[in-house]
Amino acid sequence: MSAPANTTSRFATVIALSDSLRNNIVQTKATCPFIGVAVAAGRLPVRNDADNPLADVEDVRKLGNSGGGDLGDLLVIFATGNHAFMRGAAGKLDQPAPGGLFSLEFPGSQGSHPGHSGVLQGDPHVLGSGRFSQVDFERLTRRSENGLIRRSEVGHFIAENLIRDPQSKVFSSGVAGLLARDLGSFVMTIGPALLERVGGSQEEATAANRVLEEKLTRLLGEDNLVGSAGEFGLLFAFLARKPDRSEIDGEPAISVSDVRAMFVDKRFPDGWEKWKKTRADWVTNTTSLLVSAGEHYLAQKKESC
Repeated sequence: MSAPANTTSRFATVIALSDSLRNNIVQTKATCPFIGVAVAAGRLPVRNDADNPLADVEDVRKLGNSGGGDLGDLLVIFATGNHAFMRGAAGKLDQPAPGGLFSLEFPGSQGSHPGHSGVLQGDPHVLGSGRFSQVDFERLTRRSENGLIRRSEVGHFIAENLIRDPQSKVFSSGVAGLLARDLGSFVMTIGPALLERVGGSQEEATAANRVLEEKLTRLLGEDNLVGSAGEFGLLFAFLARKPDRSEIDGEPAISVSDVRAMFVDKRFPDGWEKWKKTRADWVTNTTSLLVSAGEHYLAQKKESC
């Protein structure tokens, strides 16, 4: 049953935050780089109250779709799928958020999982356990070359995180099927240009992206490999069409300065609202991260046997 209109209105009320309260939400609760920065910059209004903060899914959609893309539509799926419950009377995430809203309590939510990077949160099962870890941040950024981090190196970082955490769930039956059939086929024919070479079209490329997107999003909460690849896939999708984007030997790479800006300084790169950010770029980057992380994970496991 949905909440009465007057109750929903109370939850949806935008609240004024002191710098210390806003910082506490960003550091301990909203531990997603994109959402945390949006809250820190005042671009994502916080609703309800500082101890049980909520946000409007349409605000997130608008931010993600800035520049003419549709990544915001995907962010809405993440928000409503992983953060649909707010704190209840017992202090647990067991109360459904009113329609159109989602919780800014990320650690302890359905989207929080073992095998995470450790950069922005501690125990994934404990509410309010967000914090910045310089050690884990350096584990990521030391993989850089001339200030750039290859996508495959981020995949190796994901594998390292999963191996470090014995509670991580990797290679569920769903992922095995995806790797054996859909993903292998998709990676071989990824992108409109390659599809056109084999007689396909832009429409077929879009359809292939959407089918794989549906399968990936279904697996996000079931397999920590997919969950981690999906999270870093969002970062790569956000930066994929940045005007000064870079590659290393033809492979997409993100700059340490952009990663530092979002993870440490809590600010967006300059001009972020002007470039397009798309769901298709999330699929492309998530699948590639999934492949590189999966290969490295299996290789490391084999060496340890």
